[in-house]
Amino acid sequence: MVDLMKKYSFSKAAFALSLVGTTIIAPNVGAETIGDYKLSLDTRYDSGVQNADGGTTEIVTYNKHNHAFYIVNGETKKVEAISLNYSNEQAPALQPFLSIDIAKLIQTVDSNFQYGDLTSIAVHPTENVIAASVQAKGYNDTGYAVFLTGEGELLSIVKVAVQPDNITFTSDGTKALTANEGEPREGYGKDIVDPKGSISIIDVSNGFTQLQAKNITFESYDSAEKRNELVKKQVILKKDSAPSVDLEPEYISVSENSKFAYVTLQENNAIATIDLTSHEVISINGLGFKDFSIKGNEIDLRKDDQAKLQNENVFGIYMPDGIATYSVNGKNYIVTANEGDGREWGEEDSEQFHLNENKIEVDGQEIVYYDTTGYDAFESNESYIFGARSFSIFEADTMKLVYDSGSDFERITAEIYPQYFNSSNDNIKLDNRSGKKGPEPEDVKVGKIGDEVFAFIGLERIGGVMMYNITDPLNVEFVDYLNSRDFTDDIAGDVSPEGMVFVPGENPQLIVGHEVSGTVTVLDLLAKKEAIQQPFMDIEQHADKEAILKVTEAKVFKGVNTSTFAPDQFLTRSQAITVLYRLAGEPISNENDKMFQDVKRTDHYAKAISWALSLNLIAAPNNTNFQPYKTMTHEEFLVATYNYLLTTGYSFEKAENMTGLDGLTISKETKKAIYALQSAGILEKTAASLTLQEPISRAEAAKILAKIL
Repeated sequence: MVDLMKKYSFSKAAFALSLVGTTIIAPNVGAETIGDYKLSLDTRYDSGVQNADGGTTEIVTYNKHNHAFYIVNGETKKVEAISLNYSNEQAPALQPFLSIDIAKLIQTVDSNFQYGDLTSIAVHPTENVIAASVQAKGYNDTGYAVFLTGEGELLSIVKVAVQPDNITFTSDGTKALTANEGEPREGYGKDIVDPKGSISIIDVSNGFTQLQAKNITFESYDSAEKRNELVKKQVILKKDSAPSVDLEPEYISVSENSKFAYVTLQENNAIATIDLTSHEVISINGLGFKDFSIKGNEIDLRKDDQAKLQNENVFGIYMPDGIATYSVNGKNYIVTANEGDGREWGEEDSEQFHLNENKIEVDGQEIVYYDTTGYDAFESNESYIFGARSFSIFEADTMKLVYDSGSDFERITAEIYPQYFNSSNDNIKLDNRSGKKGPEPEDVKVGKIGDEVFAFIGLERIGGVMMYNITDPLNVEFVDYLNSRDFTDDIAGDVSPEGMVFVPGENPQLIVGHEVSGTVTVLDLLAKKEAIQQPFMDIEQHADKEAILKVTEAKVFKGVNTSTFAPDQFLTRSQAITVLYRLAGEPISNENDKMFQDVKRTDHYAKAISWALSLNLIAAPNNTNFQPYKTMTHEEFLVATYNYLLTTGYSFEKAENMTGLDGLTISKETKKAIYALQSAGILEKTAASLTLQEPISRAEAAKILAKIL
């Protein structure tokens, strides 16, 4: 068994390189942190195609010339365009006005090309032109960059390199770039080709016909000296491999001044910088490793059917997928979505099959580690896992880490969705992904609203989008989290955000493509939190609708987002105490000196817990943990509510035994509380007494508190 509680030494040069001078601890924020803006669902497009393995409505882009978004549909192999000029009547049922069969268009120029996959799409910043990257069926064959008008008319196709996975234009519109992965998809072995990774640059400054690509590769790093330099920078390389073969470009973002392109080398945990004037790779920098033993970096690493975040003596490998860039006071910054990615190549059970995962049982739970035995850049006798479960901001010039969101993603989703915490994108089971990459941040986009800059991060597994204010990269603030997934089924609602695009303007929006559910959502960004008045979409037919409206209007309860109350979702202990605290008017209490390992003074529910403990409304399960994310039972909530009312001077009439509780094994205090609440008409006389040990739902709690208001 691996001992995850051992202490690490931080004197090692490799880790000093990744930690010195950085600010890696995120502020503790809660799911209801108040900001100026709030994500809200405006409408969605449903392609009608789902796939548990993903690849449906995967990548999206925005065309300002016709105010429409274009999506890559991997199932239909087409590009579809949907107008954003819709009326309220049209919004519930958006339909494409254009469908482009890219494979057929290529055949009109190259009849010998065997279509493999449509991987990415981009829109020119000033021209009504879109570009798509297309991979060949053969893993070692060159792919194409395809240029079209916004109306779908073919302009030209350009051969690039092997496995183009991402395409983008420079900010000034003079160049198109593709990231060509060159993955060894047939595995490793004798006579099997591992294609070289590369970046293709296409000059489009003189139009979109008669184009040619210039391919930039990494041969200049193949010497022993250069390779060793990469390893010292913590660039992960397969042992005995040439960097030109092992480096695999994943995603490209271009600086605002169009002078540099930044390319994620996801499997290598690195970013390459391309000089777009000289067309040279000027640097490749490793991103280091995230220390999960540091306060603020707590994670849930065990599939034990509970949301339990704690520090672990393991390191996370950032391995970003999507990246974005922005500039502050003339300095370029890179924003990364730290997904993590394993290397799994070839046919399973064949000699060529390769998988660098190492599954180890810890405390009876299976955890997936990075198998470092075949790779350089790691410290021996240390444990590493895929991804950082966060987003980060790096200085572009030095790749120095200046911000990381720490444990935000897991803490926020644990609070809002305790029953579905770390679920997967094809399985809503609690803790399904805790042992492997957690929420899995997939893509990040940056958008400017007024003078402020925001980052939007999509969580591939549990779903939803996180929004942060990154105007000052040294003072990042959480804004909101919206998840429009329907947890009544494994695949329902909007599942697995993959690609996103920010739509600027007076009414800025975020378009999100979901690759499993086959849906695309249009999110509004300007709704003020305090201005949300509309009823929740999921309570219209609910029996407790009136009670829910009453407690939300009184600001005792809040929705899990602007359109969803989640009436049947269970309350956690921290949420239950928080609503009672709001009911009390959020009084200032004597600061409770008792601190718990799982409750920090900076947690947004800490004051509520301190207040509740000072009044003896609820007891802590033990001396070290409060268990804020554990669901609260009916019994606990009823007793806490009764105890709170006693502190207010609430007068209860002498209660008779109004329900048949005598046959239950419960305390006299619990019976007293239930009888009192029933006598006061707060708890129904016919309340089901046999569910006292079952979790209480949000609607059930709202119904009780509505009678107190």
